[in-house]
Parts: sequence; C-alpha cells; structure tokens
Amino acid sequence: MLETILNHFATHVKEKIAKAANELQETYDFQALEEMVSELMDTVASDILQACLTNVLEDRDVLADLKRQGAEQGVKFHGFRSIDVYVYTGRRVKIKSPWFVKKGKKHGRKKHGPNGRGAHLGLDVLGFLSRGSGKFVSWVTRMAILMPSYEIANETLQERGVSVSVNTIRRYCRELGRVGIARRGEVSFTGQEDLTGATLVIEVDGGRLRLREKKRGRRKAQQKRQGYHAPWKEPKLFTMYLEDAQGQILQEFPPIHDATMGDDDEVFALMAQYLDQLDLSVAERVVVCGDGARWIWRRVDSLMNDRGVSPDKLFQIVDYTHAKQNLQKIVDLLPLNRQKRMMKKWKAFLFQGNITGLGHSITSVLQGNALKKGLKKWNDYFVRNAQRMQYQDFQAQHLPCGSGHVESAIRRVINLRLKAPGTFWTQDMAEYFLFLRSQLLSGRWPIFMKNVTRRAASFVEALPDAHHDIAPSTS
Repeated sequence: MLETILNHFATHVKEKIAKAANELQETYDFQALEEMVSELMDTVASDILQACLTNVLEDRDVLADLKRQGAEQGVKFHGFRSIDVYVYTGRRVKIKSPWFVKKGKKHGRKKHGPNGRGAHLGLDVLGFLSRGSGKFVSWVTRMAILMPSYEIANETLQERGVSVSVNTIRRYCRELGRVGIARRGEVSFTGQEDLTGATLVIEVDGGRLRLREKKRGRRKAQQKRQGYHAPWKEPKLFTMYLEDAQGQILQEFPPIHDATMGDDDEVFALMAQYLDQLDLSVAERVVVCGDGARWIWRRVDSLMNDRGVSPDKLFQIVDYTHAKQNLQKIVDLLPLNRQKRMMKKWKAFLFQGNITGLGHSITSVLQGNALKKGLKKWNDYFVRNAQRMQYQDFQAQHLPCGSGHVESAIRRVINLRLKAPGTFWTQDMAEYFLFLRSQLLSGRWPIFMKNVTRRAASFVEALPDAHHDIAPSTS
C-alpha cells in the first residue's frame, strides 16, 4: 500500500509541481504555489498515515496484545468499527479500529468512552484523544489556548487547511485538560530533574477572572435568555524555578507554572503534588517568596516539614516591592513636604531589616490618629513579617528578594487570555485552561504531551514478551 502511494506521488505529483513552478515565472504568484504544494504534501502525508494506522490496527499480533490488555481492563474485543480520525495534517482519514466493550450484560442506554461500555483500545494505545492523534490534538489545543477566542483559533486553523468546528476545538481542550489534570504534577516532569546544589525558588500569588454561573429559577416570559451571574474569582498561581549559588537562573530547568480555581488549601496541595516529584534533599536551599498574605505563610512550614526540608535550608521572603507599597501607606499619613525624605529613610530601615528602628521612627514623626494608623500597619504587616524582610542579608546570600516571576506568570497565564474583557468561564473550563496554559507558557509543553501520549511505551513494556517491531507493510 505504501509503495503504491509513493509511486503515485513520484509520477503525478512531481509533474504537477513542475508545471506550477513554470507558471510561477509568468504569474509571480508564489502564494498560490505554496498553497498547492502544501495541499499536495498534506494529501500524501495523510495517505501514508492512514496506511500505517491500518497496518498496525489490523495486525494479528497487535490485536492479540490488545485483547490481552483488554482482558486485564475488563473489556473484550467486539469486532472492527469504521471511523474517521484526525491526523497531524489536519485531514480526517477513515480507518477500521478494534472496538472493545465492557464484559457483562448490557443495561439501559449504551455509553461510550473511558467510563462507558466501549472504547477504541488500539487508538488509546497510540496516544489518540477523542479520535485525534496526539500531534493533532496538541496543535489544535495550542491554538485555542494562545488565541483570544475559539473562533479566532478556528479561523487560523482553517487558513492552514484544518476544518474543525468550534465545538470540536473546545472538546479537545476539555479532553486534554481532563487527561492532564488526572496526572497533575507527574505529567510535567521527565523524571531526570536534578536539584543538586541548586536553590529551588517557589513564588505564589493570586490573579483574577470572571466566572459564568447560571441563574436559578425559571426564565421570565418577557426575557429572551435566562442570563447568568459573572462574579470575580481569584485563581491562585505558583511558579518554581532553579538558581545557582550566585543567584543566576538555571536555564536548563524549565520553570514550573500551575494554577487552580481552588482555595488556599487546594493550591498548597497542588504545590505538594509537584514538590513530591523532586528530590528536595539534594537542593542547597529552598526559598518561598510572596506578598504578605497570611494564607501563604501559615502553610509554608508544614509543607516543607512534610517533605523533609530542614529549617536551616528554608528561607521565607516577603516580596520587597510589596513591602515598599505597604510602607508607602504609612508615608502617606505624613504631610506632603515630609514624605519624600521620610520614605528614603524608612526604606533604608526596611532594606536593612531593622523593623524595630522603623517602628521608633514612625512613633517619633507621627501624631494622633495618624500615629494610631501607622503603628497598626507596622504591627500587622512589618512586625509579623520581620524575619521575612531581611533583604540586606538575603541579597548578600544571593537570594531573590522579589516575586517578579510569579507576577509575570499571572500576566501571561491568566490575564492575557482568561481575564480578557467580556470573557467569562465555567469553573471546570477555567481550571483546564489554567493548567494547559501553565504547561505551554512554562516551556514544558513537549514534556507534558509526551507523558500524556506515551501510552504506547507502557503498553509494550507490559507485554509478556516484547516481540514486536511493528512496521507497516510496503506491499
């Protein structure tokens, strides 16, 4: 079959390309030539992929192995089904796929999919998701999570000759997000990450987006739509990266981003899932950096203690910019003509970590109600975080004093897509997009997709004797 495809390509396609190349000298329309060549190459690539899929899925040894795996999963072979699947070229090709159904009696309405009665086990092993190859699903999903809307993603894909509906794009995002979140944490790593002698920096903060919540009750007669509520919600995002002893970021370790719509406990539980994939015992230091929010700092010690990080290796740092912003609130209580000079003096106290000296100075220059407000801010924020504000010492040890990485991640992961004007999200879809955009924008997308679609490797490893070297027939 492959030989026939290649022979056809060598004769018909070669002549067509030669003719189009000659026409270019007359029309100077290079774009038309590009489109024609691209369409030809996609056609032959789709034919080759279709032939390879057919040869593999209809191979006797493969079917025998699928039956063995199916028996372990409680499903049995129920014949071949003719279906259309998407391949990386964006074309739909028709194949015959082994169909497996759950053992036992049929009750009620038929259900399909991983939790229903039937599944295309061969496609699952090959890394297909919702009848799309791993490369195709990756491509479509990337478009959807990078573009400002599904519609624009659809238009962009159509320019490349990929004809999929908006609903299909949305379904792929949901499916890939669901599969990824089921293995959240481990799916983002190669398993070869080495923290020996490095400083692991963890930063955490919150963003904002709007949910779309259905209104309860019946729609009024005069209303065309029921409408919905659009409350603001604060997703919480964290980032992890490595630095060397001199405070330089280690580029060979792509940063880790992730975010959740969950509460304070859930984001720390999510951080724990990622930290459990790393050997923290070989790290030189672990730094947790954030603003002065109480929900962060009351959970850090237990998170690290549970993972064997000794107190002498753990550094907790309040972001210096946030600290200066809170200091400015005390400065604003002064008369305008004194603010600039006192801000310079108090900022020096802050950088030195001299929180006591800062308090004495505040007491000496403020009076009355202003003094009361100033001391309240000093006690509630600066005294409580005094050990996390030793910036001069931190700088001398080449430790980060700011949380700019997480601020940047919030802007790129959340604000540029999920917080766009007029954009509203269901709770589950927001969670999927937070996860998927985190994987993509952190640079860990290839690792993530490889782990999601590597079911073929685990399938071969599970065989009683790895006797296959399946290659498509050339006849």
